[in-house]
Amino acid sequence: MSQTTPHSPGLSRRGALASVLAATAAALPVMASAAPSGEDAALLALCAELWRVHKQIGSADYLVEHEFGSPEQKRLEANLDQLCRQEDSLVKQIAQTVARTPSGLKAKATILQTLLPDIMRDCYLSDESGEFLLVMSLLGDLTGGAQI
Repeated sequence: MSQTTPHSPGLSRRGALASVLAATAAALPVMASAAPSGEDAALLALCAELWRVHKQIGSADYLVEHEFGSPEQKRLEANLDQLCRQEDSLVKQIAQTVARTPSGLKAKATILQTLLPDIMRDCYLSDESGEFLLVMSLLGDLTGGAQI
């Protein structure tokens, strides 16, 4: 069930977020097409998959306007909902994967730099959200897991 924004009764919150994401899709980092290797191979593979899903969320296909409640609009919303759930799952998996190299740390930080501003502005983040868990994971990686 999607909520509508106060300024546009026909535009869902996810649709509004997809619009913002589409505007930033061109600025996303380009991941090498070769499979990552080394200590952070699993982490970098998850990051590459996250960027693939993130670009799908921001694709122009989701910005086509359909009549509110139409079958086309409902289909796009359902697909966008599935992609958002997949993105959230990937962020949580990345948060559970320790970064062991500067490349892994940079990959986590880049994700946060890209996702966090919009998420913080548009959504309530709980301490169980993927983005919050990723922030805490990155901080743990930087401190060597030290508890403060």
